[in-house]
Amino acid sequence: MSAMQRWEYCELRQEITQGVMHRQYILFYRVGQPSEEVSFVHRDSAIAQLGLEGWEMVGTVGSFAQDSTGFRVFFKRPLTTGR
Repeated sequence: MSAMQRWEYCELRQEITQGVMHRQYILFYRVGQPSEEVSFVHRDSAIAQLGLEGWEMVGTVGSFAQDSTGFRVFFKRPLTTGR
């Protein structure tokens, strides 16, 4: 019987306040550790970099619309030994 695949997750967030971008960051979730927050400037570059690092987009919540409070994009990648 093969071992069950394990995953690690991260979440790209853009928070909007009164129609203005307030914060942009990525949260990396790790078992037994606090989440790590990394700020970014350009969403396109941040998503491209996550792809290069093996992260796969698995879902979204929210909207890009001016009247929204922002959006979240969720990613996962296989958990490997040493990470």
